[in-house]
Amino acid sequence: MTLKQLEVFVAIAETHSFSKGAEKTFITQSTASQHIQGLEEELGVRLFDRGRGGALLTEAGKLFLGRAVRILGNCEESRSAIRRFLGMEDVVLKVGASNIPAVCLIPAVLGRFLKQCSKVRLEVIQGDSRSVLKQLVDEEVELGFVGGKFDDERVVFEPIGDDRIVCAVSPDFAAGRKQSLSQAELCKIPLIVRESGSGTQQAVYEALTGTWISRDALNIVAVMGSSEAIRRALLNGVGYAFVSSRSVSEELASGQLTTVRIPGVEIKRKLYAVRREGRELSPAAAAFLALMTSGSHDI
Repeated sequence: MTLKQLEVFVAIAETHSFSKGAEKTFITQSTASQHIQGLEEELGVRLFDRGRGGALLTEAGKLFLGRAVRILGNCEESRSAIRRFLGMEDVVLKVGASNIPAVCLIPAVLGRFLKQCSKVRLEVIQGDSRSVLKQLVDEEVELGFVGGKFDDERVVFEPIGDDRIVCAVSPDFAAGRKQSLSQAELCKIPLIVRESGSGTQQAVYEALTGTWISRDALNIVAVMGSSEAIRRALLNGVGYAFVSSRSVSEELASGQLTTVRIPGVEIKRKLYAVRREGRELSPAAAAFLALMTSGSHDI
């Protein structure tokens, strides 16, 4: 059974004529007869009575007509959906993003994207870098934007900018203390850190491997699940934290927070766009990725 057979069957049923049905479907009458013959042989039942009144549906034909119309309708809806998809109309683009890309990078290009793709709705699902990669691999999102690179052959990483991580603290909490801490002093201060799946925290621990400081030597007083939570903790004078300079840029500029230098510890990292290996992006995803990779997101 083919869609063309169904199309011809419906056209003949609606016009009560093999010749008119053939004309309506842009084929010859003999070809239309062959389509109906093949359909009847497959179904094992006659679909039309042919007589002076033209081609009239048998009872079996009447039963089959409603189903054939629904099948063709569903096919046309599917074609329309693909046309809208290709034309980026009524499309939902789901992307995953870790804190810094979600809060700082995506909003910067959102206006241009919505202007370029006005019929696309962007949905950003925020999490740490590892959870974003899991969403991508599980096909819950089409693109990911993360602050760390992980070994996974199922995904492709593409750099979209650089980020600088600083040790920040409230001036009130650090009152009377030095603006520079030795590596030994770093192990004594109360430190707030991100969860283990965070790209920021991964970059911090990787930087510390170049020193004598072990992770266990740090005085970690709290583990927080987002950059925003750490920012608020810093403003409340809880302790020190390694954070992206992007996430506290306003507070650093206003003097609500300050940074301290740790000699021998300078932390920079790459920010990445991530997509599934060997998979073609939808037009909306390709357009969004182009915007995220075309502009400079360096600090």
